[in-house]
Amino acid sequence: MPKTNLKTDEEWLKILGKGMVTIPKKWRAELNINIGSLVRARKDGDTLIIEPKDKPAPYRIYSQSELENFIADDQPEIKRKQNA
Repeated sequence: MPKTNLKTDEEWLKILGKGMVTIPKKWRAELNINIGSLVRARKDGDTLIIEPKDKPAPYRIYSQSELENFIADDQPEIKRKQNA
């Protein structure tokens, strides 16, 4: 049976407060995981898998006036009072 050439790194990680762990710096660099990056964690039987997200999550920051317009659109009676 031919051997596969899979590179597996292994580290013992200490669980900190609130279940936090530190991913080794070398791994973060290799996987392009930076501060603010999203990762996906899943449980598969008795195994925990943490994977980097391939693409940045699409999001945008709304201005205060945009947020107020969204709220007004959801509450038409308030909008009518403001226009009166």
